[in-house]
Amino acid sequence: MYVLKDEHISFILEDIRRNGIESEELQLDLLDHICCVIETEMLPDKNFDEFYRSIIPRFYKRELKEIQEETQLLLTFKNYYAMKKVMIMSGAFSAFTFIIGSLLKIMHWPGASLLLLTGIVFFCFLFLPILSILKVKEQKQSKDKLLIGIATIFAIAICLATLFKVMHWPFASMLWSSSLGILFFLFLPIYFFGGIRNPETKTNTIISSILILTAGGLLFILTNLRASHVTEEAVFNSDDQLRASYAYLSEQKSSDSLSENQQLLIKKADALCLKIENLKVGLIKSITPDGKEMAENEAIRLFSNKFDPVQSYLFAENGQASTELASIKKELAELQKLVQENTADKECSLISTENIHRSDYKNQTLSWEEFYFKGLPMENVFRNFNQLLVNIRIVVVSNN
Repeated sequence: MYVLKDEHISFILEDIRRNGIESEELQLDLLDHICCVIETEMLPDKNFDEFYRSIIPRFYKRELKEIQEETQLLLTFKNYYAMKKVMIMSGAFSAFTFIIGSLLKIMHWPGASLLLLTGIVFFCFLFLPILSILKVKEQKQSKDKLLIGIATIFAIAICLATLFKVMHWPFASMLWSSSLGILFFLFLPIYFFGGIRNPETKTNTIISSILILTAGGLLFILTNLRASHVTEEAVFNSDDQLRASYAYLSEQKSSDSLSENQQLLIKKADALCLKIENLKVGLIKSITPDGKEMAENEAIRLFSNKFDPVQSYLFAENGQASTELASIKKELAELQKLVQENTADKECSLISTENIHRSDYKNQTLSWEEFYFKGLPMENVFRNFNQLLVNIRIVVVSNN
């Protein structure tokens, strides 16, 4: 066992102080640990300086003063390790649920909205705040603490904006614009002008700022990656005209001298149109927050991009609309049969079997509701319902 001399102990203590350990209690603790290691492991024929330099890296990762910083952090921030563990677990959980939710969203499978909501909420309100607190505690300069705080606010805002856009909730655009404003007008100026003043960080600051500007520019492009208000209004006007055409055709009076088949055709068409109208009313009620009836044009303007609720209502197994859809399909086939019996020129029918089951799909068993309505948002579903109503009325008019 090697016995340390007084000058060796004095050298070790002075070296500990030179390396940034300021606390006297910590200095003595480190001195005791290092002396124990040397006396236990050092052979008598070894050189003290060489052996000391070889064992001192055991006590740190980058530099010895890390021990001082970590000790101060633990003294002032007692829950450091618990919060660090929660941060890692919440971050991993958020990433997993977000990836799975995104996959389900792309495939239009159930559960996508719940997973996306859960992942983003955990990320925004658990992972990011804890990460921000831990990073702020590690910083000494107020500027760096401010940057971390602004970056956290931006990250939360951009995540929430993305969630609101995906879920088609209100204020999504406002959140998106606010997050980009925080990035361009708060974070970037403070980061850039603070970093270029230091010669050691000047180059990295310029490069990082360019990357941030590029990423921010790409996000800004996505702000307008949607139909313009003019285009949307044109689509809404087209839908209004389609509904007006159906109303006009429905009001047309039939001839007084109608055959029995023609009268039956009108009754069948009226019953079928009524069922489709009732199905649309039920669909609107299932989407509105209070479950109340709403004008169709207003519902389309408010919920045009709704997807999951529409598809669940129409096509969920044993869903609300399954019976209505089966009845509509059956009556549409009966109406088609009456049309074929009532006209010599079967090609004049706008809802003929050839038009519904196109030749490209002759080898597939696609019913009309799957072909025209499955996998579409509310706007398209209602447009196709209205087109079907117009087609039915045209058939009635053309066969009178």
